[in-house]
Amino acid sequence: MSLRHLSTPRLRRSLLLTSLLLAGTFSAHAAEEMLRKAVGKGAYEMAYSQQENALWVATSQSRSLDKGGIVYRLDPTTLEVTQVIHNDLKPFGATINNATQTLWFGNTTDSTVTAIDAKTGAVKGRLVLDSRKRSETVRPLAPARAGGE
Repeated sequence: MSLRHLSTPRLRRSLLLTSLLLAGTFSAHAAEEMLRKAVGKGAYEMAYSQQENALWVATSQSRSLDKGGIVYRLDPTTLEVTQVIHNDLKPFGATINNATQTLWFGNTTDSTVTAIDAKTGAVKGRLVLDSRKRSETVRPLAPARAGGE
């Protein structure tokens, strides 16, 4: 049997079109199944632990009404809240050390990093990266401006 007819331009276009249509169908189907739920206010970053089957979401809450923020532990399958960790600082960046079950959050507006026990929600420690308060002349951890200022 000759396979030469499989390399014709018409057949290649037909296969390409079929592939694109199938890919679009699968993509649309996946988008319909995406689960979305509102969690807190000012959600910034997430950390996922396959080991604990947990998804942590760092939220800064209201800029003017809330002094600190909240970290939510979610069931990654249902997005139901399974734990709420209040933080006196606003958490932005998020990661987890699975070996120690330590959550790490960057508190950008306070120039600190906070370590939290993922199981208990207790603050294990905090590292102040720059203790200077922001003002018109001081910008903690700000990159240098063009021209070396």
